[in-house]
This record gives sequence, C-alpha cells and structure tokens, in this order.
Amino acid sequence: MRIGVDVDDVLFPWFDLAHAACERAGITNGRRPAQWQCWLDYGCTEAEWLTVMETATLDATLYTGDPYPGAIEALHDLATAGHELHIVTARGFFVHGDLIRRHTVEWLRDHDVPHHSLTFSKRKTLVQVDVFVDDSCKNVCELEAAGIPAWMDDAPHNQHVTDHRRVANVREFADIILAMEDVA
Repeated sequence: MRIGVDVDDVLFPWFDLAHAACERAGITNGRRPAQWQCWLDYGCTEAEWLTVMETATLDATLYTGDPYPGAIEALHDLATAGHELHIVTARGFFVHGDLIRRHTVEWLRDHDVPHHSLTFSKRKTLVQVDVFVDDSCKNVCELEAAGIPAWMDDAPHNQHVTDHRRVANVREFADIILAMEDVA
C-alpha cells in the first residue's frame, strides 16, 4: 500500500512548539489556541504571530526537535510490512522556505524516518497514495473528495471536526493499516 503521511502535528509537535514560541514572545494572553489561526485565540494580530514564527524558524526551534513518542517506530513497522511511505508536507511555504525545507530533510534523516518520497506541497492529493494521515481538516476533506481514505490525527486545531475517521496518533493509524492487511 502507498501511504501518505504529513509531518507537522502527525510526526512532529509543530503546534506545541509554535505555542511555546508564542508564550516566550508574550503574545498568548495566557490562552492555548483551539484553531489553526492561533492569533484569533491569542488576541494578537496575524502579523505579530507571523513575526514570532519567523523568529522561531531562524533560531531553529520550530522545525527541529524530537518526534512524537512512537511515531517513527510506527512508520518503521509499516515499512517493514512492505508499505511505501510518502511524506507530504506543507512545510516551506512561510518566509524562509528554503531553510524550513532544509530543516525538514535534516530532521527526517536525523530521526531515521523511513520514506520513499518527500514532497513539499500544500496539496496533499498531489502524490498518488492509497491512504493518508494528516491533522488538517482541509487536507482530510480534499483527500476524501479525491477518493483517498484519510484519517485525521488528533490535534488542538481539529477538535471541532467530528465527521471524519480519527486517530489519536500515528501508532493507532499504523495499527489500523496493519490490521487491514491481516483481513486481506
């Protein structure tokens, strides 16, 4: 099976790191965001939020660090079972995109993330896959509309969506896929 996997908030705690950067910058008003447009929950401007994201990109705190516990091991289990893993990420479309893409390639290498391809794209349907796991409501809807079964990985910014397949983490997603082969 060809499996599509997102990076941020699926393999890597981007949302948490972005929030921590905002806390350090003092723009959160003590709030934890419940949506992707964090600045709306924080009560700051989008420009203020983007400035913090730029700083966290330049100091490497936003795109480096440990993966979610068990995430990489789950991907190794899928790869060992013979599945092709295709990383498709929307990283690299903020300011300093080249730096973000370089951090991403290094992060995948440094954490021994198994994958057959790496694609930087906001359109997750660009890569031919059989199933996908992503945290974005928009991406999951687009994948499903294209006929690609997609699972939404739980994240603070997608809790308002209740009508899609959902997993708590990549381990749970991998277990579902591995169980599908047991049935086949």
